[in-house]
Amino acid sequence: MNELNINNLDPQKFTFWQPSAGHMIHVGPNQNTVPLPRIPLPINLTDMEEKRSDYVVGEGVYDYLRQFPDCLHNADYAMLLRDGYPHYLSDLAAQVVMLDAKDVEPSYVFRKLTYLKILRLLDHDNAGLLGQLSQGFYGLAMTFTELPQVHRNLLDAMRYGQDLLKLKPDDPAALNLLAEVDILFGDYPAAITKLRRLLAVLTDRKISEPVEARLESCVEVGFPDHPLVDDLERIGDAMQLYAAKDYPLATELLERLEEDDYFMSELKSADFLCLLGMCRLKTEDPAGAFDALSQALEIEPEHVQALEMIELV
Repeated sequence: MNELNINNLDPQKFTFWQPSAGHMIHVGPNQNTVPLPRIPLPINLTDMEEKRSDYVVGEGVYDYLRQFPDCLHNADYAMLLRDGYPHYLSDLAAQVVMLDAKDVEPSYVFRKLTYLKILRLLDHDNAGLLGQLSQGFYGLAMTFTELPQVHRNLLDAMRYGQDLLKLKPDDPAALNLLAEVDILFGDYPAAITKLRRLLAVLTDRKISEPVEARLESCVEVGFPDHPLVDDLERIGDAMQLYAAKDYPLATELLERLEEDDYFMSELKSADFLCLLGMCRLKTEDPAGAFDALSQALEIEPEHVQALEMIELV
């Protein structure tokens, strides 16, 4: 591997090329010149046989940045797209709008968040983008099928929420989200502080009443013996064990959580109980499976998977 490719995050798909000093690309109907930065630029390996055209450079940067929005030189790549290939950024913005208008699978939510991260590289202090990123990563973290990545997604939600608070210290949505993240990480004193700050800026009683109840609950819990995020990660582990057909160990992990009053009071859900029921079915415990699936349907009567599984008991 040559020196330019030391930081290449996908050498199977990309190679890096560094333009010489003063290298220009020509853009737009008037063929205006834009200088290329003297940094390694990603090129698709499939384009290596072609002449190093302006199109090939733009396509490589665009494809690489969409795959690795947090890569080295990411801001320089985004500025190159803005100055030399603005149609790519227009495409990103259009896809964000399209994905916003639909109820999409988690993989598409992650794609939208990736595009928002790229757009933020060009507008670092855009509060709207920060709000979408923090809420988006929190929603992704709490999506049941995405629990194997819950820790990483919560950290991203926290990071963008904290950046938003630096711009807008009294932003209610950011304060509420960060308080919930603090609770999941077991930092109840920090959550209490944020909830009190939130109450100080709320004027609508209908909104402040549930916040007061949440604050009361945090004060009652005090200092939990473990963070709830550990429990969410354990569910993620159980999901992976189920997929690997290690049903006894998956069942054991979930039943430990079922016996944990703290977890059940905070995070009991139809999805959790459905997974527990599925595991018990696989370990030949039909009575336990029926109990778990029945509880799931009490919480969510239209839960499709629980309805299907209870027919098998």
